[in-house]
Amino acid sequence: MIHDAGRPLLVGVDVGGTKVGVLVVDGWGQVRARVIMPTVLDGPDATLAGIAAAIRQALQAAGADLSAVAAVGMGVPGQVDPQTGVVRHAVNLRWQEMPAGPRLAALLGVPCFLANDVRLAAIGLQRHPNYALIRNLAYVSVGTGIAAGLILDGRLYSGAHNMAGEIGHLVLNPAGPPCVCGLRGCLETLAAGPAIAAGGRQAALADPTGLLGAADRVTTATVYAAAAAGDPAAQAILRHVGRYLARACQAIMMTYDVERIVFGGGVTTAGEAFLRPIQQALNAMRRRSALARTLLAPDLLQLVPAGYDAGPWGAITLAGQSLLTAAQTAVER
Repeated sequence: MIHDAGRPLLVGVDVGGTKVGVLVVDGWGQVRARVIMPTVLDGPDATLAGIAAAIRQALQAAGADLSAVAAVGMGVPGQVDPQTGVVRHAVNLRWQEMPAGPRLAALLGVPCFLANDVRLAAIGLQRHPNYALIRNLAYVSVGTGIAAGLILDGRLYSGAHNMAGEIGHLVLNPAGPPCVCGLRGCLETLAAGPAIAAGGRQAALADPTGLLGAADRVTTATVYAAAAAGDPAAQAILRHVGRYLARACQAIMMTYDVERIVFGGGVTTAGEAFLRPIQQALNAMRRRSALARTLLAPDLLQLVPAGYDAGPWGAITLAGQSLLTAAQTAVER
């Protein structure tokens, strides 16, 4: 991973609906700094300025500045054109036709390369020893939204429109809540972090004497804590979420037949409490179907290894590969 000695650093950025994670890595692949900052959602310009500020802060923590950066790789939600750096349909960031790549490069004075955040996290997983030899896997992010990144035969699969894996917008309940995409009952309206928190708030209103009703503020973490403490309403919410996520896992397996489905994203910090209801719903499928018993193996689901920055590492890979491609193209010319 050694680069030009004058610009030895790569920066990997993972942009989510609530936070921006930045990783600074030197030419030998050693981590120089990690920074997490809240995502600024006061409009497209403010969001991009907040990302630039997070990058500068990470470089400061690394004892460096932009003059030492060879390239920035960045993962963002939505449809990303990797050639132009234009982001479309990033609904949680309110980016519709956002030329984020060239605008960030202009702000920083450094080459910037963009791709979908969840797809980059899937690439980042390939750098972890647990998954380096697995040629078919799905990374599923459950946070503000839900999406998947697919590695098939050892390579990222992006699809014809760079939208493969947008399972958060699978319609699972046509009579369900409205989604920011314009449809109703999409998976992320039923099982993402905001949906879990909304279910907790409804339960709190229905029973002010319960654990959720007694909370000052009901969040996703509140629901998981209440469920762990034995609150029936919270446990019912998580069973409901688990059933929907199990359906999504079954759809991934029926379509792509991967070896592992690896969960990451903010909601999955609940750990086994997050996985348990999904496993229970998959167990019910296994009891009813021989096909499900064959494909939905007990070890199919895993969590991203604790402390591993899959998204930023995927962005680092993007930056390094993009520099290499640009250099090869220059030589061929």
